[in-house]
This record gives sequence, C-alpha cells and structure tokens, in this order.
Amino acid sequence: MISFGNRIELLVDRYLIDQSDNLTFRMQTPQDCGKVISFSQPWECFGSTTLTVLDDGENVKCYYRGFPSVQNDASDRQTCCLSVSDDGLQFMPYPVNEILYDGISENNIVRMDTFCHNFAPFYDTNPNCKPDEKYKAIGGIIHQGGIHVFASPDGIHWHMLGDGPVITKGAFDSMNMAFWSPEDGLYHCYSRYCYIPGEENGNKHAYNTVGNLRAIQSCTSEDFIHWTDPVPNEYAEGCPIDELYTNAARPVPGAEHIMISIPMRFHAYRKKLLEYDSNSWSSDGVSDAVLMTSRDGVHWDRSVKDAWLSGGVEEDREWTQRNFITAGGIIERDDKFYFYVQKHYMWDDCGIWAYSVPKYRLMSLYADGDGGSFVTKPLHFESDTISLNYRTSAYGYIRVTVRDMDGTTLYTSDEIYGNELSHTLIFEGLTGKEGTLLVEMKEANLYAIGAKMK
Repeated sequence: MISFGNRIELLVDRYLIDQSDNLTFRMQTPQDCGKVISFSQPWECFGSTTLTVLDDGENVKCYYRGFPSVQNDASDRQTCCLSVSDDGLQFMPYPVNEILYDGISENNIVRMDTFCHNFAPFYDTNPNCKPDEKYKAIGGIIHQGGIHVFASPDGIHWHMLGDGPVITKGAFDSMNMAFWSPEDGLYHCYSRYCYIPGEENGNKHAYNTVGNLRAIQSCTSEDFIHWTDPVPNEYAEGCPIDELYTNAARPVPGAEHIMISIPMRFHAYRKKLLEYDSNSWSSDGVSDAVLMTSRDGVHWDRSVKDAWLSGGVEEDREWTQRNFITAGGIIERDDKFYFYVQKHYMWDDCGIWAYSVPKYRLMSLYADGDGGSFVTKPLHFESDTISLNYRTSAYGYIRVTVRDMDGTTLYTSDEIYGNELSHTLIFEGLTGKEGTLLVEMKEANLYAIGAKMK
C-alpha cells in the first residue's frame, strides 16, 4: 500500500503504476539558457570543469575546477574556484583574495592543491550538523589513497575531517559527489569504479582496472567519516551498459525521496572532429549526458534511454571529448529547475552553461492522439486533494477517476486541459480511504502527481 497525496511523485518510473495502456515515458528537453561562467583567468584555462552548485539561502554558489595549462591531474596548481549568483544566471567571481597565484592576489580561488582535481562541496542540511561544518566536501584520487572529506563554516575556509582517506575502494579519477539525504538520514557518496563487462557476479568492484568501463558506485555514512563498503549501481532490466564518466547525483528538490543522476556518458573510441588534433590536449572520444533516477540510491531507472543533452547542429566543439559534464546540484528559481553543464572542454571558449526545465518536469508519461491510460497500485489517500503537473494540446485532456479497493468509482474529475505546473483536484472525504486511480490521457504529458507543487 503506497501512501499517496503527502508528497510529490514524479512520473519518472513505474513506482505508482500497476497497469498501463498506450503510454510512453518522454524526457523533458532542457532549455539552453546560455553561458554563465567563462574560464578565462590564468588559473582556469581549457581543462577547467564544473564541480557542484548549491543554494545556501545566501546565494547560489558554483564551485569549479581551475585547471592550468601544461599541467596534469596530479598537479598541485589545480584550484577550486567560486562564483556566485542571486538568480542562477548572472554569476560573478567571488573575491576570496587569499591565495597568491603567479603573483595575482585578486582572485576567486578557494584552495589550490591536488585535491582540487575533484573537490566537490555541498551545503549540509542535516539538522544535527555542527555550525563549523555547514559546508562539506569530498576530494581525492586513487594516488592520494582515495576520497578524503572536508568541512567549512563558510564555504571558503576548509579543514580536513578524519585522519586520511575515508573511502579507498574505487578509481575516483572523476567528479565524485556527496550529499545529505533527509529521506533516510544518511550521507551518500557516489564515486567512480571500473566495471568488467561479463563478470557481474564475481568482479563488481574491479577497482582501477585499466581498459574496462567507467561506472558508478555508492556508499553511505551516518557521520560523514565512517562509510559503508561501496555498492555498484544496479540498473533496471533492459538498461544499456554505457560508460558513465561522472554522476552528478542529488535528491530532487521538493521530492527528496527521489534521487536524480545526470552522468556524462562517454564513447571513448569515436572521433568526429579531426581538426581537434591541433589542440595539444586533444583526445579521442565523444560524449553526451543521460538522466536516471532512483528511490533507494542503488537501483536506478533510465525510463528513457536517449541522451538528455547531446551535441547540437553545427556545434563542432560539442562533438569532442568530455562535453556535457553536469555539475552536482539543482537550483530552484522562478518555477524552474536550473542545471549547470560544462561544454567545449579543452577549447579556448570552455565554460559552464545553464540549462533549465519547468519545475518537476524531468520526464513525463505521454499519451498520443489515440489516447492511453494507467491504473495505480493500491494507494492510501493522505489528502482530499490530488495535484497534477501536466501539459496537453488544445484537443488533449487528462481525466482522473478514484476507485475503492473493490473497483467501485468514488469520484471522477472533469477533463483537465492546458499547461499547468500545479492543478489541484478536490475530492471531499477522500482522506483516509484506500483505493486506486485510473488516469486517462490523450495528447497529454503528465509530469508529476500527488501533493501540491507550489
């Protein structure tokens, strides 16, 4: 029995669905909002890339790696840089001005060391968090022993927690992510390991194995210092085995019981743009980003297997290696979700672009002109209201019927049509009842259902 009406259920998987007819999952196409951060300073250069973005109630903070020219992943001249914004679109370098870089004291460098290769902060919403640890971060690669953990009172001045690496089984040469989950009261960490195809049963943790596929694993912790052993992501039946380079895993704001991950998917052996060879950092490979979701953090659904973001028409620099690296974090502004994506890696105009989708519109159940429907699993109704986030055509509609456990109709809505982020139906006396929903649709997308969405 599913408790229903007390939270927002995104239509990204079959969690609510018992039976369906002539419906498909569709991914919402993100809107390109333009370039918001350019890597143009001496401490940034072509290999800089996104890390994380967070809203701490003061402003939007974007942390990214500054990667100087003619350096490598183990360079101690890598930096963690900070830019801030009020609206999520207009970013300005934050004047930290505390670390000297080639004689330049006025800069936005938060730290400079080898941990900056993948130093990934987040804002800790754990109600038991210590005041001087409201910002936390992870960083470290296998040559440093694995993942180390850090804390800060202000997001600028950081100190290491623990006595060394806290997660040691993995490859880690990627953008590993961590966050606090209010759903289970645990810290989660998602990191890279190397996967051996065909040896799922015996070698799920083939750590740092050269020549095998980049893949994602997770650990949990109660205190951010002591972590469980890594568990590889598991995927729904029929999900392709792709090389997932990064993970960008986070809970969905307002629907934190659902985790979203937007990995950069890498095809290492393709090469589209031959003139890329003139770049001293050129490498084979093309990439895009995919979207997947999870309700327990281990089992992941890719209800739509297509790319979430991929190279555009006549956008040659989007068809080279390591494009579409999505930062960890989702920012809410003006009924939109903003995502931040690095593009043009190792080109002279490398930077971070913002993309947006309407709030909660990550994916939808879609019915075409022939119509379709679904019946939910048994529900325990926690409210007299049911809200819908939906879009129809002028001729399309959605109709909701509430049935009791014997199949008797209790309520039927009128045909709902239009394009609304939150449309609320009121069924007096529904609270406390048990039953199912029949949702009929025609030329319609249903993105989310359940609790009020505003």
